[in-house]
Amino acid sequence: MSTFRKVIKRKTALMGLIVLVIFITAAIIGPPLCRYDPLGIDPVNKHQLPSAEHWFGTDYLGRDVFTRVVYGSRVSLTISFAGVLSGAFIGILLGVFAGYYGKLTDSLISRFLDVLLAFPGLLLAIVIVAILGDGVENTIIAVTVFSIPSIARMVRSVVISLRNSEYVQVCKVMGASDARIIFTHIIPNAVSQIIVNITLDFGTAILTASSLSFLGLGVQPPSPEWGAMLSQAREVIRSHPMQSIVPGLIITAVVLSFSLLGDGLRDALDPRLRNKFR
Repeated sequence: MSTFRKVIKRKTALMGLIVLVIFITAAIIGPPLCRYDPLGIDPVNKHQLPSAEHWFGTDYLGRDVFTRVVYGSRVSLTISFAGVLSGAFIGILLGVFAGYYGKLTDSLISRFLDVLLAFPGLLLAIVIVAILGDGVENTIIAVTVFSIPSIARMVRSVVISLRNSEYVQVCKVMGASDARIIFTHIIPNAVSQIIVNITLDFGTAILTASSLSFLGLGVQPPSPEWGAMLSQAREVIRSHPMQSIVPGLIITAVVLSFSLLGDGLRDALDPRLRNKFR
């Protein structure tokens, strides 16, 4: 049975996958199909309730909330995917070098990772954005940096458990280079755990990026980013709660969906749980 079939047999993972497919599809093809300009101001129609014209209502400047949510999905998912994948690439390399070569290389890389892990993820992202400045690019850099340690430590532990295995020793005796051993024998054995970690990190990245924007440090208005929308709506949360509820529910749904999908992938790829999917 393929991994995909194992995942969809778990209802919660399937639900998360469906929600993510909807948002990813909206991010790719949604913006050109929207009738309204996400930055277009219409003071006459501000604070409108949901209707046939404005499915999620309008905000304090008369901008269509549904349109801004669709455009915001492209911004938020771009930050999440670009940041996490970049961090995973760097983390995999660091983890492989630390675990395979050990000794001084392991010590130096491990101390660097310890420094990053000494800061909570959001605090580390705040420090990075405070130094580099706000904007999409710097938010991606912040997400990249805080994504590195978890992947690197996981890969390091897998490499350490494999570097003295019999088939690796046979490869060395046969004259295989370190690069060949690492990329054709060691990393493929860590792929399942890497995939699970990356999937879970996508949700954390969206939450972090939204938190930065909410605090005024990430993507800046008037860009239609979910955290920025939530920050702007808090000023009218009592009189017009819908403007806060919509982006809040969107962030919750996407983060939860990544978590559910990550749990499903972990169960499907874990050999110890293989019988569970038969």
